[in-house]
Amino acid sequence: MHPISVLVVEDEKVLLTVITHQLKSMVAKVLEASDGAEGYDMYLKHKPDLVITDIRMPIMTGLDMTARIMGVNPKARVVLLSAYGESHYFMRAIELGVKSYLLKPLTEERLRRVIDEQAYDILLEHKMQREEQMRREAELTLQRNEQILHAVSEVAELLLLSAYGTNPLPQALRILGKATNVSRVYIFENFVSEGNSYSRQTYEWTAESISSELNNPELQAIPHLDSSFERWAGLLSRGEPVFGFIRDMPANEQEVLAPQGIISVMAVPIFVHGSWYGFMGFDECLYERRWSNSELTSLLTASNIIGAAIERQNAEKELIQLNKTLEERVKQRTQKLQIEVNERKLAEQLLRQSEEKYRLIFENANDGIVLSSGGVIAFINPRFFELTGYLPNSLLERSLTDIMAPEYQDLVSERMHKAEAGERYVEHVDAEMITSTGHRRWVEIKFNSVQWDDEPAVLIFIADINQRKSYESELRDLNVNLELRVHEELRQREQQQQKIMHKSRLEALGELATGIAHEINQPVGGLSMSLDNILDELHSGNLTDTYLERKINMMFEDIERVRQIINHVRLFAREQDPVLRKAFSLNEVVNNTMKLIERSYANNNIALKAILCQPDVMLFGNPMRLEQVLLNLFSNAKFAVEQKRNRSGNAYRPEIIIECTDKTDAALIRITDNGTGIPAEILDSIFDPFFTSKKAEEGTGLGLSISYGIITEMDGTIEVESKVNEFTSMIIRMPVYRTKSME
Repeated sequence: MHPISVLVVEDEKVLLTVITHQLKSMVAKVLEASDGAEGYDMYLKHKPDLVITDIRMPIMTGLDMTARIMGVNPKARVVLLSAYGESHYFMRAIELGVKSYLLKPLTEERLRRVIDEQAYDILLEHKMQREEQMRREAELTLQRNEQILHAVSEVAELLLLSAYGTNPLPQALRILGKATNVSRVYIFENFVSEGNSYSRQTYEWTAESISSELNNPELQAIPHLDSSFERWAGLLSRGEPVFGFIRDMPANEQEVLAPQGIISVMAVPIFVHGSWYGFMGFDECLYERRWSNSELTSLLTASNIIGAAIERQNAEKELIQLNKTLEERVKQRTQKLQIEVNERKLAEQLLRQSEEKYRLIFENANDGIVLSSGGVIAFINPRFFELTGYLPNSLLERSLTDIMAPEYQDLVSERMHKAEAGERYVEHVDAEMITSTGHRRWVEIKFNSVQWDDEPAVLIFIADINQRKSYESELRDLNVNLELRVHEELRQREQQQQKIMHKSRLEALGELATGIAHEINQPVGGLSMSLDNILDELHSGNLTDTYLERKINMMFEDIERVRQIINHVRLFAREQDPVLRKAFSLNEVVNNTMKLIERSYANNNIALKAILCQPDVMLFGNPMRLEQVLLNLFSNAKFAVEQKRNRSGNAYRPEIIIECTDKTDAALIRITDNGTGIPAEILDSIFDPFFTSKKAEEGTGLGLSISYGIITEMDGTIEVESKVNEFTSMIIRMPVYRTKSME
């Protein structure tokens, strides 16, 4: 059985029942409809994967329903079911994009074969969509995880190198907050009061525009046994994180978290000396964030590092307190040498304990650590051995540059010398290191100037970025190929758009040929009449210089009129530079357009009326391109009224009106016809490229799309109002051009 849904549209109830029964053993879900209108409504409601429809049905035919479905979803899959073999049905079905057909009487074997074919294609499309979504999510997860890993490394470095007596935790929270891109990061510390365990917030970082909860009194003593926190305390104390969407959490927890504006949360435990110290939380207040396993692992590592830092702070506090105690005792018992010696031994013991704690941090760090003194390696940590395979005794008295790839040796040596010379900030290096097995491994190297045995030394942190570099290389190759394809596609689309716009102008001129010919014939007729008058006067002997001069002047006026018409048509037909913009009269553009079409429309018995605005209304842009828009809108209006006249007969009087009005800051051009109107369901699609309700030989569906683009380029808007069988109005709104003198 295929995991798809199928909609069957058939007006014969018996056949509908039979097909539905057969399909239930083939697909997961079957829907039924008894005519095309019901089938279309069912498609909009349920969005089935496949539609099987009869052709001839009452109310709406299968082909008409298919056309409407394709208008909503051009990728819809439709199979025709018919007992008729007329070719024109199948030709129209092919034009609509029908995937297959079934002839009645229908056999289960034939039905199953078509279902198997379509299900294979449908499931393949679903699989490709899922794989594309997974790829995008994987890329985003990888990018976020790399940022978090880098931040964890930076936090580890910060905490390890923080000066004695300082508190680096606020800065560490800021680094983690920016890397994870969350709304709020904070630390809660556990404490005991009157025999009961509580948690309180001690540190917090918030993103911009996010409110702080650090001083929220409800967060200063949360009982571990409280119903809103009991589940959290149980999980965190066992070393388990708490994360998820707030809406999915228990109601008593939502009552505490929701007022803080939290939408999703992640909390990881912090352990100090092996005991649960508290937790570090990450709030997202803008959207529901889903945390990946890699992010969770990285943040658990960060909490372990912070736990070690808190442990170190506690040790420092203890050491300070012990030192104070030691000083007090020395002052009080200066005469008791033995007591002084004992206290000295105690201080040394505490110092050794502190050094042991540092050693644990050093040996368990996620990055390789190398101490270089005098240009040679003094010691390495276990993580460095894991990265390179070199045992400590094989590297002692050798330089780090000895195991770097040859092309990076000089760069690493230069940075090491800068750090050893005491430079505070030395830029880190991405380089390849040669492992003990001879393989190359990408690493990130950071250099820090330190003192070792009262001598300048360099503490070097080495992070494994081999996988990151591999991903970066793959992404670079993909980006290069993608950019080339995008540039080529944009270039081809721009060329195609220019060709389409020029073709649209030429088509408009073709439609207006009659009007242009009439405009030229009038002055040509005047020339002919003037010449006949001159010859008559010449033959009669009455020709005078005054008469001849008057007639010649009239002939020049007719010639000038012909020249203006030809120049206007030539300018309209040639390629127009959209960047070429100037101020022009709106009335002049409307009059030029009317001259081109009024004769043709009059010959077709179409009433054409123009209502002009004030003569001083000026627009800014390309007048020829605006004229192209008006011609296209007039052409559509002419088509609509002619269609209605063909259906209504001689009683119908077609009429088209163009009306220009001047508002405060804009000019409105409204072209209204009393034609067929536009159905409401396609009003939102008429400006889409290649969308048309005309037949293939009547239009390409590009006129309104081109017009929309031209008006947008001129900083204007174009809208439509229509009612079926009553009217259609196309409204253009253009900013009025006003010079300072006009103002």
